[in-house]
Amino acid sequence: MADFDVTIEVASPLHLGSGNADINLDAEIVHDEFGLPYFPARRFKGLLYESAVEVDEMLTLSGIEHNPMLIDNIFHRYSTSEVQLIVPNFYVERDYERLRAEWSYLQSEYKDVFRPSDVLETFTSMRYQTQLTDGVAATGSLHNMRVLNAGVKFYGRLQLKNGGEEELQLMALSIRNLKAAGLKRSRGFGRLNCSMAGGDELIETFFKARGALT
Repeated sequence: MADFDVTIEVASPLHLGSGNADINLDAEIVHDEFGLPYFPARRFKGLLYESAVEVDEMLTLSGIEHNPMLIDNIFHRYSTSEVQLIVPNFYVERDYERLRAEWSYLQSEYKDVFRPSDVLETFTSMRYQTQLTDGVAATGSLHNMRVLNAGVKFYGRLQLKNGGEEELQLMALSIRNLKAAGLKRSRGFGRLNCSMAGGDELIETFFKARGALT
């Protein structure tokens, strides 16, 4: 089994919707009960699969030799291989359990000082938008949403069971290629910089073995 650390850096305002809203907010982001935002495992795994498909297409178009069955071996969309990719939730601290325990204590002992909403606001900001008709804002069209600020980083450790170097190389390529998430990507929102510990070496080995690097 191979464990590898992955970092997700928010490069532009990012909205990871929770599906929740209230009278003051039209679109909330995912966060825990202490106000700490996180990047859901299931959402990241879905994005990683899409990125792996893009990598496969780029390698095919470039004429670079690769194994197209690796994607299905890892993500099990159509087959059942012994390879298993375990993806956790990503948090704003590597030692999330310690941070969680600290905030649990502070918010229980000092409820009026350390509130979940205050914690959330340290990582986020609000964005407002309205629909224009002939250059005039349409009545009742003003909406707002919370976004993660650029510069926020999430950390997680993935596990790859029963996989070899080829699978790890595909993970490194797919993580490097993963560049966007969330809403309004076409408007500059949701840009990401993703990296995998040891990923550069795996990518270099992959291309050198195929004569794509000298």
